[in-house]
Amino acid sequence: MAVRIEKGGWITIFVLGLGLTAYALYKYGIFDPASLLSGSPGATSTPVDTSKPLAPSGSSDTNQVRVRVNIWVGCVGGLVANGGLDTKPDSIYDKSGIKVSFKIIDDWTEGATALATNNVDVMLTTADVWAKDYAQFQEKGFNARAVYLVDWSRGADGVIGKQGINNIEDLAGKTVAFAPFTPSHFLLWNGLKGSGLSTEQRRDVFSKAIHTKDGIEPATLFAQQKVDAAVAWDPDMSDAVGKRAGSKKIYDTKIANKLIADILVVSDRFASKNPQTLLKFLEGWMRGVEFIQQNPNRAHTLIGSIKDFNIPADLAKTMLEGVRLADYADNKSFFSASSGDSDYTNIMKMATDMYREERMIKRTPDIDASADRRYLDSLSGKFSSTSTEPAIEYKAPVAGAKPFATQRRAIYFETGSSNMSVDSRAVVDEIGGFMRAYENTVVDIEGNTDSTGTRDINLELSKQRAEAVKSYLVKKYGFPPARLRASGNGPDKPVETNATNEGREKNRRTDIKIYANPGSN
Repeated sequence: MAVRIEKGGWITIFVLGLGLTAYALYKYGIFDPASLLSGSPGATSTPVDTSKPLAPSGSSDTNQVRVRVNIWVGCVGGLVANGGLDTKPDSIYDKSGIKVSFKIIDDWTEGATALATNNVDVMLTTADVWAKDYAQFQEKGFNARAVYLVDWSRGADGVIGKQGINNIEDLAGKTVAFAPFTPSHFLLWNGLKGSGLSTEQRRDVFSKAIHTKDGIEPATLFAQQKVDAAVAWDPDMSDAVGKRAGSKKIYDTKIANKLIADILVVSDRFASKNPQTLLKFLEGWMRGVEFIQQNPNRAHTLIGSIKDFNIPADLAKTMLEGVRLADYADNKSFFSASSGDSDYTNIMKMATDMYREERMIKRTPDIDASADRRYLDSLSGKFSSTSTEPAIEYKAPVAGAKPFATQRRAIYFETGSSNMSVDSRAVVDEIGGFMRAYENTVVDIEGNTDSTGTRDINLELSKQRAEAVKSYLVKKYGFPPARLRASGNGPDKPVETNATNEGREKNRRTDIKIYANPGSN
């Protein structure tokens, strides 16, 4: 039987359809209804001027702070300061006169949308994901800044492979599972970029990859032998390796110990109006980290008590062993001088390269303007600036050890000389950036020549050139000399024939072999 719809019914259906369409567009970040009212989502008419001192108070100070977090143990410093997701009486935040509400938003894109649409004031994210969000915010006229290092991943994230996959180069032609546009994506992309694989081989890995919605599913797929490798985090990562005979961890954030960093980002809208409230919030977070350092079990218990986290206290303890909660000294080192080279800048540059390659962003933004260091400067004197992290002890790899990555670089020198050409310094700087992020590694630098000329002269020249690369890295980046070994192979290890110009050119190369540091605990 046909159903007749009256005129008013058609209007209702149209309105409902329009509403569902608008919601879908908003859900996937294509359109935000708030932009109809404000011109752009959460836009700030005047960006914060980070060159000026912090104001003693804002134009309309509030004591309320809304913070986006995902289900991750690294945010425990703030949770301890708050006594939970909402401010508890006599907590650190309560005593400082502010009320903090932690909002769990696990999806990375939804977290950024919440900040841009004024649903939260502060967002917990990672520096690599922030590179994408910051560039996209800039394109839309929304202003926000990174202000605080929350933690370093120190073994919590890694790449695992089946039997026979022993290094990054072995991932060529294999199927890898990972969650796209997350820290897992960045860990994989960065490792492949720093390996000896060609651009075509790296693209092939990503074209064959299995994309997942979160970072837990890759470990499950790996344990079920549905993929050759996976990017995952603990405890799922270690559990998956234990379930698949012969599998192993290829590399993780114990090796790449300055690559994955959780940070806090604040909107200019909130910071401009509430600078002192934000300062109290950051100081309270640091006080929470200090408390945890003295009472670690209390942190495990608190995480276990948060129902929505669904992380038992014993699991929280295990997970926290894979991160370093950042203190004041870590923060000062991470952000460094406003225009100087820092770990923050290094990560942002590498992640920006990735997202431009993925065509997620159109241009390279002003990275220096993406952070506001005034809050850390204002906390000077309240916390120790002396690092509590032991210095890394570097030891040479054992005889026969296999590198987890080998780069073959064309580094040019003046004819018959060890003087590096100016254009080759950019290549060596790429190596320096990689070594900075993969701090817990030791590196062999091997010079190679073609067969032109006498072997003895080539041996000596190749060694001198390797020493020149080492000297440049030590001088510019401050790497300990014991971390790098330089040697020359002369013409003894060709990768192509010396009978052609093309082959000889490929043989005139510098091999960069990267090993996990045997001195690491």
